[in-house]
Amino acid sequence: AVRKATTTNLITYSEDFSNAFYQKIRSSVTANQIISPDGTQNADKFIEDSSNDTHLLWTQDITVTVGDVITWSVYAKKGERNWLYLRDTHAGNFTSWFDLENGVTGTKTGTLIANIEDTGNGWYRCSITYTSTSTTARGRIYIATANNTEPYQGNGTSGLYIWGSQLELQTQAETYAKTTGLPVTIDLF
Repeated sequence: AVRKATTTNLITYSEDFSNAFYQKIRSSVTANQIISPDGTQNADKFIEDSSNDTHLLWTQDITVTVGDVITWSVYAKKGERNWLYLRDTHAGNFTSWFDLENGVTGTKTGTLIANIEDTGNGWYRCSITYTSTSTTARGRIYIATANNTEPYQGNGTSGLYIWGSQLELQTQAETYAKTTGLPVTIDLF
C-alpha cells in the first residue's frame, strides 16, 4: 500500500478518556494524573473495578469501509498493571496483548500487525493494524494482568496510564494528531 501524504485521526477525543466518547466497562478513568509524552500532566489513569471480569473501555463507533486498512493506537504506561490489550471486534476479530514492562507484544488474534514503540519515560505507543471486514470500527482498550489473559479479579484501584489514542486509515501508526471534538487531519511529509 502506498503511504498517504496525510493522516486523519478519527478518534474525536484523543486525550480525554473521561469523555463520554469512551464507554467505560467495569472500569473508570481519572483525568490528568501523570505527565504524558507531550510533557504536560494530561495523561489519564485507567482503573479496573472490583469485579472478576474484563476491564475495558471502547470508543464510539467509527464509520469505515470494508477493505479499509486501519491502525488503532494508544500511548500507555504501566501502573499497578503492566499489560494491556487492544481489540477491534466490530471491524473483524483483531486483538494483541502488549507488555508495558518489557516493551514487547504478546499473543495476537486475527490477521494483524502489532507494534510497540518505546517513546521514553516509561511510555509505549501500542498499535494494531488490520483490514476491516465491516463498515464500523470500535477501538477497545483492556487492562490485563498477564499475556493472553482476559477476566481477572479487580481491586477497584489498580490500573495503568493512557494517552493519545488514534484510529486512522493507515498501514502503521503515523504522527499523532490531537483531537478535541472533531477528527483532525495532518500532513505527513
